[in-house]
Amino acid sequence: MKQYKVIHPHHSNYPDPIVLAKGDIVHYGEEDTEFPNWIFCEAMHSKKRGWVPKQILSTPNEKQQSEVQEDYSALELNVIPGTIVQKESELNEWSFVHTTEGEKGWVPNKVITPLEQ
Repeated sequence: MKQYKVIHPHHSNYPDPIVLAKGDIVHYGEEDTEFPNWIFCEAMHSKKRGWVPKQILSTPNEKQQSEVQEDYSALELNVIPGTIVQKESELNEWSFVHTTEGEKGWVPNKVITPLEQ
C-alpha cells in the first residue's frame, strides 16, 4: 500500500456514521453536488443517515429504496497536517486510509498527497 502525507486538516461532520451490511435496505436520497456519486441515504433498520457510494447501491425502486451490495462504513478520519496514512482504496474523490496507530476511515483526496519514496 502506498503511503500518503496529510497536507490539510480534515474534521468529520458525521461523528456517528452510517454503517451498513450487504443486503441492508436504505432510502435513496439526493446525490452530493460537491462529490458526485455519493448518495445521502437513511438506513431502514437503524434510521442513521449518511453518504454512501452509488457504486454499492442497487438501482432504487419506485419507493426510492435501494439494496446495499457490500458492507460499508461512512466513518471519516479526523486528521491533521503531517500525519502519514496508507491508502487501502479510493472512490469518488475520497480515500479509505489507515494510520500507523491503526485508525481507519475516509478522507477527501484533496487533503493528502503521495509521500516521496
